Amino acid sequence: MKKRITNLYVLIHALGDIFILNAAYIIGHIFSWNYRLMFDTKYLQLWIYLNVIYLFAAQLSGTFDMYRNTRFFTLLSALLRLFFFEILLSFSYIVVFKDFNQTFKLSREVLMITYITALILTTIWRFGFIKIVRIYRARGFNNRKVMIIGAGDTAQEFRSMLEHKIEYGYQFLGFYDDDPKKYNADTQKHILGTVEDAKRYAIEHQIDELFCALPYQDEDRIKELIQFGDENLIRVKIVPDLTRFLTHHLNKVEIDYYGQIPVMTLRNEPLENVVNRFVKRLFDIGFSVLVFLFILWWFIPLIALIIKLTSKGPVFFIQERSGIKNKSFRVIKFRTMYINSDAHYKQATRDDQRITPIGKLLRRTNLDEMPQFINVLLGQMSVIGPRPHMLKHTEEYSKIIDKFMVRHLVKPGITGWAQVNGYRGETKDVNDMEGRVRADVWYIENWSFGLDVKIIVMTIINMIRGEENAF
Repeated sequence: MKKRITNLYVLIHALGDIFILNAAYIIGHIFSWNYRLMFDTKYLQLWIYLNVIYLFAAQLSGTFDMYRNTRFFTLLSALLRLFFFEILLSFSYIVVFKDFNQTFKLSREVLMITYITALILTTIWRFGFIKIVRIYRARGFNNRKVMIIGAGDTAQEFRSMLEHKIEYGYQFLGFYDDDPKKYNADTQKHILGTVEDAKRYAIEHQIDELFCALPYQDEDRIKELIQFGDENLIRVKIVPDLTRFLTHHLNKVEIDYYGQIPVMTLRNEPLENVVNRFVKRLFDIGFSVLVFLFILWWFIPLIALIIKLTSKGPVFFIQERSGIKNKSFRVIKFRTMYINSDAHYKQATRDDQRITPIGKLLRRTNLDEMPQFINVLLGQMSVIGPRPHMLKHTEEYSKIIDKFMVRHLVKPGITGWAQVNGYRGETKDVNDMEGRVRADVWYIENWSFGLDVKIIVMTIINMIRGEENAF
């Protein structure tokens, strides 16, 4: 029954896509003032061909490989692949049959309007339908009955996820473990029996999926469960116990295949991709050039004059800081303090007497960081990234904070995810720095161009309204 419902969802998706494609084709003719030719032989053949290639494109793109826990980004990627293949095949049709059927006379404008309209409407339709289905499942319909073998920390976390993500439509029935006494009383309440009890229960109650969360040392038991599932047509899924490798929830595990051998990557790093790095660097250069053309050419001389008139010393404060791969570089800032011997070792604090009057304004609005666009153009920094720390702090905190050095996998930034979320200014204790590190590592693992744009917008907003921790 559950399989039939899943197939029904796929069928509804396909029918909705085809309906939208044909409606978009008609709209394309109307908006291009070409509707009189819509029933011409060449256009009727094109109409039929667009529907045929949809089926091939859907297969190639994997757009119907949908699962309950499939992420929206994955669905969107499949949808974009679908339209890429559709456009490729449709224009191939025009080229291949241009001599045989005069397809070169077909209107490119009609095809362009058709696919733009179809992409917009299909995206709305797909995600709207998925949202409805998830709401439907969250209310208890079309749920799959599942049990978890093992009751350790990984199993507990997996159970919490199932109960939290009710839109996935999984009905958790209980844990099964051969040694319930090793768990606390609260966990024991949810352990319904041994692994052998689980097998009997699964057959008697037609369990849909069985999640095995046993530690990897129980290899024989795990193989036994897989064989049991194969023999009784029950899907067995392995929930690997990675707690010994993952010290916190920042890590996102990915599985790659080297030949036929699966290899687990413990951290997703979008900026490891050369194309992503190129896009980020291109943005850094373009954004920095615009800042120089519109702001810095007059702002630097103005602030330099004010600094010179209000205190003795150089205009810029230059300091060695930790950069990508922990290589030191000289960061450039406007000088915001009176000349003092502690500048390279001691952080600024609230009501710090070392800060000049103009320095207070510059620090509160982040404008003291503006000269760092020079570091960006030199390739030492990025516009967005983890803030570079003093060498002394890198040496100290790397010894006591887990994942601290991970921040140095990417170029440091003028602003970053940690800063726009309140982790800036003085770090009074280790907890403050740990929060900053968590935010920085999250950024490294979740980088996207859109996220960089979001951080820039949030930074500008914070600059305008001022920040409590900016001093």
